[in-house]
Amino acid sequence: MKPTRTAAPRGRSTPRRRERIAPDRRVADGPSARPSALRSLAAAVACVAALAACSPEHDWREIRAEDAHALVALPAKPARMTRPIHLETLKVDMTMVGAQAAAVAYTVGAVPLPDASDATRERALAAMRAAMVRNIGGTERAARPVEVKLVDPGGGVAGTVRGVEIEATGRMGERDATLIARFVGSGGWAWQAVVLGPRPDRELAAQFLDSLRVWP
Repeated sequence: MKPTRTAAPRGRSTPRRRERIAPDRRVADGPSARPSALRSLAAAVACVAALAACSPEHDWREIRAEDAHALVALPAKPARMTRPIHLETLKVDMTMVGAQAAAVAYTVGAVPLPDASDATRERALAAMRAAMVRNIGGTERAARPVEVKLVDPGGGVAGTVRGVEIEATGRMGERDATLIARFVGSGGWAWQAVVLGPRPDRELAAQFLDSLRVWP
């Protein structure tokens, strides 16, 4: 499948190549990886943002993250990690793929759930949403329903699934922060796509969020 091409906002380049991130079965087993140290989903997001290369340019590329069951466009070379976290009482492993550009982090997190029930998905998504807002000591300012594309194993669009997009404002250290994020679930999976930074560019945030495609 050829990469999806979208209009470049403000003259910036669109995704022009595809990169595949193969599954990495290693999960850190040292003290820093204990669930007690990673109860906050936000801690994992911060780790990925710190690992990702920071670039003043937006060099978009399409990423296929096999163990996150996601296709997405990122503005720089991605970093990835898998860590155990707690979503309230659900103990799960989250795989995160992300990149940072112009002081803004763009991250996708994926969680395989204990079962494929509606109740478990809704519970996990609510916990993910609350954790991201809590991370910035924030307040939700807006929420709206969105449609996220479902794809088959070859990447072809097979349908859509309903999700929610939120915007929240808060603080990251000494700086104001804006969070724009989408949360969606299907089958036995839950995902979040997060844009987080002092002043995220709205068009670039939309380009990233709209590029998300998932498979359960």
